[in-house]
Amino acid sequence: MSELNTLISAFEHTLKDSNLQNITIDLAEVFTDTLMEESIAREIPIIGTVVGLGKTALGIKEFLFLKKIIYFISELKNISATKRYEMIDKIDNSGKFRTKVGEKLLYIIDKCDDHEKSQFIARMFAAFLCQKISYEDFLRSASIIDRTLLEDLIWVIGHDDFMYEELGDLVNSGMFNVNVVDQRDYDLKLPAAYKLEAHLSEIGNKIKDILTISIENNV
Repeated sequence: MSELNTLISAFEHTLKDSNLQNITIDLAEVFTDTLMEESIAREIPIIGTVVGLGKTALGIKEFLFLKKIIYFISELKNISATKRYEMIDKIDNSGKFRTKVGEKLLYIIDKCDDHEKSQFIARMFAAFLCQKISYEDFLRSASIIDRTLLEDLIWVIGHDDFMYEELGDLVNSGMFNVNVVDQRDYDLKLPAAYKLEAHLSEIGNKIKDILTISIENNV
């Protein structure tokens, strides 16, 4: 079995069957080879597999990837394995998607700039598992989060009103719809005057609502 297939199999097992209660983000911050000798590597297949593929020691690339994985799965620990299995299996057996959920998530996590984006995407995935959004909406939101500067994303989460002039690159993120508003006073027969207004798109609202609630619950 190739290394990629080994990773996919381990991650699918982790997502569907593992008890994630002992996974916290603190684990990613105190990660050591000694820690890997303890039970956590045996309990969580994806952790043990990444460490095993790294042989005797983890390089920077493996460490950063594992950190993103830990931040991701830590957001799923309060969702039962039964629920996780049910929802993932439903998508995998639907015939609508060519890539299995576990493999798709590995691609998404690997592309993340850092562990914070991985954590945000995990919160959207948790929303899918809890049936708050569809799998298609999860994929759209993951793509938007991936290509949006983290600071811009946090800015959107913290605001309710948006002016087009403030958005910059966010205009093309997929989180906003832009409308052209005619401001002419036809009675006065003034020259044409138009204004651009920006509003959160449907998926933008879902991202903002879910991430806002998640952040508030973590305070």
